Amino acid sequence: MTKCDKCHSRSIIHQRYSGMRLCHTHFQEDVRRKVREDLRKTGLFGHGARVALGLDGRWGSAVLLQIMTDIFSRRKDIDFVAITVVEGEEGTPHRDHAFDQARLLAERLSVRHIVAPLDFGARPSEVSGCRDLDDLKMKRLMNEARAEGASILATGHSLDSVAGAIFLKLLQGDVDGLFQRQDREAQLHHIEPLQRIPEREMRLYALQCDLLPANSKGQDQNRSCQDDLHQQVRRHLGSFDSRHPGTNYSLLRSLERIHLLRDDNASGAKPLSDDRK
Repeated sequence: MTKCDKCHSRSIIHQRYSGMRLCHTHFQEDVRRKVREDLRKTGLFGHGARVALGLDGRWGSAVLLQIMTDIFSRRKDIDFVAITVVEGEEGTPHRDHAFDQARLLAERLSVRHIVAPLDFGARPSEVSGCRDLDDLKMKRLMNEARAEGASILATGHSLDSVAGAIFLKLLQGDVDGLFQRQDREAQLHHIEPLQRIPEREMRLYALQCDLLPANSKGQDQNRSCQDDLHQQVRRHLGSFDSRHPGTNYSLLRSLERIHLLRDDNASGAKPLSDDRK
């Protein structure tokens, strides 16, 4: 029996990127620690806030909702609202599955739940691929969050998803796209508290906490999305990370460093007249 590196209990996971073997208890503590640290780094929870949570019936959003509501369970000044963006006609399997999973979890955790139908507009033909659809969903989610008076929007993107997005933006030379979406006018901050949690750990956490059925689709994408460029990048990056553990974390740290450099430049810039003094 392989033992946990922090106690003598049986380990359930080996984190190749850290070298740690963790038991059930210490694995959950590790996940929650990473989420707490990321939430603290945002600096957004020093006072009261209404937080909108994107709840799509998948593992990531389920883990996000459970951990955040638990962390802030004693904070009466933090208010949560879960928002599910649904696509397709009512009665279609994909829509009903996502809605049912989200509704049941929100009820279980006593969080107010809102369903926001996705409106393709007058020209649905413009939705040419999964990335366009994802962008529409995010815009709908942000609009609903603003309508609810939320100052923070949290989504359950995993390390794999965030690292894949970073890598794709770098390949495309889209530097502006590396920075988080933020509605400056309405002060809606978009955060990703699970960005340091690998997808396999996210799934394990969800199953351990019975957040979704074992046969749930979880983070799997629709079949029509398998050829999307973003998915191809994630597959290749995932393969590389499996051979070189820690690659995804390196990409995330690179983005954090870029943010720090940008902030330093913005705060440290001086007028030319001051430089001559």
